[in-house]
Amino acid sequence: MSIRILFCLLCFQTYIFGQNSYVFNRFSTADGLATNKVKCVWQDPKGFLWIGTEVGIQRFDGRKFLSYVGPENYQLPPSIGVDQILDAGNGDLWLLQGGQIGKFNTVDFHYTSVPIRSFGSIPPRSEFKLYVDSKNQVFLCASKYGLLWYDDNSKSFVESNLPIKIPRGWGVISLFEDKEKGEYWICSEQGLAVYRSASGEVFHRHNNPEGIPLLNDKAITNSGDFIKDKNGTWWLTYWDYSPHKEHPVLLHFDPNTNKILPDTLGSKWATNKYTVLKQILETSSGQIWIGGENSLLSYDNDLQGFYQHLKSNPLEFDIKCNQTRHIFEDREGNIWLSTENGLYVMNPNQKDVYSLVVIDGLGLDSPVNAILETQDKENWIGTWGKGILFYNDNFIKLDANPYVGLGNESITKFSAIWDLQQHSESGYVWSACQGGALAVFDPNNKKALHWLLPPVFSNSTIRQLKEDHNGNLWFGTQSGRLVKWNKSDPIADENFEELHHFNTIIYRLHVDDQGRLWVGTHKQGVYVIDVNTNEILFHFNKEFSDSYGIADNTIFDIQQYNDSVFFLGTEALNILNIKTAKVKKITSYEGLYGSRVLQLMIDHEGIAWMITSNGLSSYNYDKNIISSYSNLHGVIYAEKTNSAKWMMQNGEIWFGGEDVVFGFSPEKLNFKHKPPKVSITDFKLFNTYLPVDSIMTQKEIIFNHYQNSFTFYFSALSFSHQKKLQYFYRIPGVNKDWVKAERDLAATYTTMPSGKYTFQVKCMNLQGLEPDEITSVDFRILPPFYLTWWFISLISLTVIGIAYFMYRLKVNRILAVENLRNKVARDLHDDMGSTLSTINILSSMAKSKMNHDTVTSGNYLSKITDNSQRMMEAMDDIVWSIKPDNDNMHRVIARMREYATGILEARNIEFNFEVDDKINDLKLDMEARRDLFLIFKEAINNIAKYSQAKRAEVLFTYRDRWLKLQIMDNGIGFEVEKVDNGNGLDNMAKRASNLKGQLKIDSKTDLGTEICLGIPVR
Repeated sequence: MSIRILFCLLCFQTYIFGQNSYVFNRFSTADGLATNKVKCVWQDPKGFLWIGTEVGIQRFDGRKFLSYVGPENYQLPPSIGVDQILDAGNGDLWLLQGGQIGKFNTVDFHYTSVPIRSFGSIPPRSEFKLYVDSKNQVFLCASKYGLLWYDDNSKSFVESNLPIKIPRGWGVISLFEDKEKGEYWICSEQGLAVYRSASGEVFHRHNNPEGIPLLNDKAITNSGDFIKDKNGTWWLTYWDYSPHKEHPVLLHFDPNTNKILPDTLGSKWATNKYTVLKQILETSSGQIWIGGENSLLSYDNDLQGFYQHLKSNPLEFDIKCNQTRHIFEDREGNIWLSTENGLYVMNPNQKDVYSLVVIDGLGLDSPVNAILETQDKENWIGTWGKGILFYNDNFIKLDANPYVGLGNESITKFSAIWDLQQHSESGYVWSACQGGALAVFDPNNKKALHWLLPPVFSNSTIRQLKEDHNGNLWFGTQSGRLVKWNKSDPIADENFEELHHFNTIIYRLHVDDQGRLWVGTHKQGVYVIDVNTNEILFHFNKEFSDSYGIADNTIFDIQQYNDSVFFLGTEALNILNIKTAKVKKITSYEGLYGSRVLQLMIDHEGIAWMITSNGLSSYNYDKNIISSYSNLHGVIYAEKTNSAKWMMQNGEIWFGGEDVVFGFSPEKLNFKHKPPKVSITDFKLFNTYLPVDSIMTQKEIIFNHYQNSFTFYFSALSFSHQKKLQYFYRIPGVNKDWVKAERDLAATYTTMPSGKYTFQVKCMNLQGLEPDEITSVDFRILPPFYLTWWFISLISLTVIGIAYFMYRLKVNRILAVENLRNKVARDLHDDMGSTLSTINILSSMAKSKMNHDTVTSGNYLSKITDNSQRMMEAMDDIVWSIKPDNDNMHRVIARMREYATGILEARNIEFNFEVDDKINDLKLDMEARRDLFLIFKEAINNIAKYSQAKRAEVLFTYRDRWLKLQIMDNGIGFEVEKVDNGNGLDNMAKRASNLKGQLKIDSKTDLGTEICLGIPVR
């Protein structure tokens, strides 16, 4: 059956069908448009739609409109009307805004104004139009001036070196390039002209030696638009200035026959409103559309003429406007209409897919309850209150009234129809009616054979009627009675048998492939009956309760998917496996479009089609994909069709309810080609949207560690199939599997750790087909500085250094203690050992002389006393140097002063000791302190023993980090060069060297001695 949109009006059983109706979908400010005053539309190579409005430019991705306003540092287009948008390449768009032209870069949002440099002044009333030819040459048409073109060298529109010629003095309204012949057609207020590229000639009414058709027609003035269609014929709009009958003209001319074709408005076409034909568009399918003031025309092959879509009394899905400012076809064949009343879109191909019958006079009081295609392919529609309506296979009304002769009371009962069923063997059509009534009709003459009121029904409405595999009929009633008629019995009131009484409403009867009868009830689940034994095989009820114990056990419809899986329409879609008694629920959370699955049908490919509270949806069980269909797909009023269904012999599925019956071909409504690649349409960092085009040009997006919460928005940019696609996304390493996207088509990630990631997104249609390429976005979140490799390396090296330092410090301390022990042992051995050996020898000698040489013995004892005294002093020096309390110079100076005083005063040597105040704050380590003291001690001892001095001075100073010790006396002195250094002077030199200092001894005979020691102190 040919699928067309049909409207029928019911008035006393009279039906009128009107054709050529399209479903126009409107976008307005409520949907995100900046204003309802839309001027133009353009689609860029990525698939985004760019909308020119009276307040600026917007972008549309099928989900939301994005307005291009922003901070002052973004040089955006002026917020004035955008008359025309064209592709300028490299992500740029040409924008024509009144008399201003500019390029808008969609990547960085930068707008560059392009100057117009004409030789003369362009009249203010000139209208401008841009045209891009096949060579990407951009022309600017000025209706009252002429033609300019874009010069890439000067970055401006100029008149010089024009690639094409126009007649002298002509303005240019529009251009059309005939690429096959290399010709340019020029529309002007002065007429029509042609420029031939090969010869460089321009032909018009005053220069037409070849007799090119239409050029000499003086009536053709103020020509607005010209195209050459795929068949090689010409279409032209112009204004006829004939006195007293000015009007627009649309010509369709065949240059091969040199004749004006009849399928045109012609010069006799008239309208009650002022009309201007401005634009001619040939679609990819070859259909011609005309737009302008009070006009939107499309060529209809059935009418062999044009159909006016702007109606004085438009219906709900008609277009409602006065100005069709721009007509644009996108890459999917959708027609976008820019009007003063919003943006409209429609798909002219949808009427080949979808059929609609609107029956005026029906409604909630007398809805469509049953649809039946008979064995002879007639369509019977059962209504509640209007009886049966008869149509042929093209839904053309058939005149028949099977209720002739019935009284008013009987007509009321028998015309309230709930279900229809044609018996497979007899061919009779049974009608289940209100109040327990049944009617049986002969489909050949459409007359009633039986009017029945079986008492077994107890006047209860018969809601369902179904034939089993044995040819017997089953009836389900409002009161819950399940009644059977055996085909071997005569058709009579007494031959109906009640088999079960469920005491609740029976909503649906269904016979499965195994011959079992399924009974869907109100609040009691579903019963499965053996039609041979009439026994209940299964009762599924509690299985429909959810995790909260809420029962969803009202069964509106039943369909079998395979031997074990059944689809049950309830408040959700319940998928029952009778082998496991498990139920899987598909709710709005899983993507179900609406609630309450009221009707179910499974097509030949296993796709389940559903009528829900929101309209038509489909479900692919194998792929677990749900698609929805709305007015955007040409499907309207589907939410009304909640009470009748039928699958036609050709595979079409029909649903009915209220005053609507609609049908469709599942194969045509499904999108069986691979869907397009998904595009990233927006990117939001925290709550701030970032320019997605600029971001997507980066090979890898880099974020700081605190920029770790973001949202990717995506779309396949398929405006025809947007709701038929299911989207999935993931980040490998973050998501274990693909995540099904919600309806907002967004993926949000929060508090992401630092690292390298790849965001992936894809879509899938109802057949499970995916794009050839998965959309991927590589990005990296930088770690905080304390997690970077260099910082970790630095910290590691620092820790290792500190550990090594502490280790070395410990080792050095151990070594220092060891050195100290060795030093003490060596000193004790050197000083104490030799002294004790001397004392031991002297003691033996004194002992041997004690009895016979007392004088010698006394001398030996005196030497023992001196050695003992020196040993005690040496021990005292060692202990003093080891003690930590003596590290500061204050203690060192005090000991020096004490020692010098004790030695020199005993020799009656006057002594002066001066110390710089800065020295008291200095600290020396144990070795330095000991060496300094021993040098000082040796010097004092030498003064006391050898100098014969009367006066000595000690001076400590500290300058430039050098500690200076000066020891002076006024003794007899000595010759430094001739003196035998001995152990004392050598030890002083060695100790000065250990201190890394400088030791200087200055002495002259009878002039005293001066010892100067300088050591560095840090």
